Amino acid sequence: MIYISRDDLTTDSYDRFIKESSDDIEGTLEKAEKRAIGLAKTYLSGRYKVDLIFGDPPVRNELLVDIICQIVLEKVFGRNAARKVSSDIKTGYDFAIEQLEKINSGRTVLADLPMITDESGQALSDSLFGNLSNPNFYI
Repeated sequence: MIYISRDDLTTDSYDRFIKESSDDIEGTLEKAEKRAIGLAKTYLSGRYKVDLIFGDPPVRNELLVDIICQIVLEKVFGRNAARKVSSDIKTGYDFAIEQLEKINSGRTVLADLPMITDESGQALSDSLFGNLSNPNFYI
């Protein structure tokens, strides 16, 4: 596995459930993790150096570990079309996507992860500041 470990996954689910849902085809967890990382990269790439974060060795952040785990668990448990994904797994997946959206918009900052910088070394920001007041405008 690239960014998370089996221990990270068993923090949120029993190992037996993970085995039952993934051991039928070799590499299921690894493929699910790659897809989850791809999704996370899409959200993070505008603010963070994703090649460093998911490189070798990876730069771990516990919130990002939790996000990747929730997405992987949803993908693994959702493989069995005959079995419905539990509401806990769905809630975890929704939480993960919500956090990725907050990170993408800049409302949540991932501490200690390398950010994209400009030529002067300052973190890039797409924030715009302005003043919409017009003291000469009368109704």
